[in-house]
Amino acid sequence: MWEALCEVGPGLRPSERTVAVPDVYGRRHHLRVEEGFIGEVDGKHYLPVGLIGVDEAKRLALVELPHESDGGTNRLWVWRENLHRIEAPGAGAEP
Repeated sequence: MWEALCEVGPGLRPSERTVAVPDVYGRRHHLRVEEGFIGEVDGKHYLPVGLIGVDEAKRLALVELPHESDGGTNRLWVWRENLHRIEAPGAGAEP
């Protein structure tokens, strides 16, 4: 599972947060999510995303947001270094 770097702000309810996910063009794509949905690693916030593809030569990744952003975007290109891989519990275990 993958997470994309994001900025976090207040939501409309106390349990909700607004996140802004930056793309490679400098635009920020905003969406509201529950507070517990956002991960944190080394003081940085991350939003779970689906990894669609990677362009290693350009250091880019095409990701799918958990739901449509306020601008109608579902997928966007992000810098590869702005992704963080998380392992599901038991994902590395041998059967």
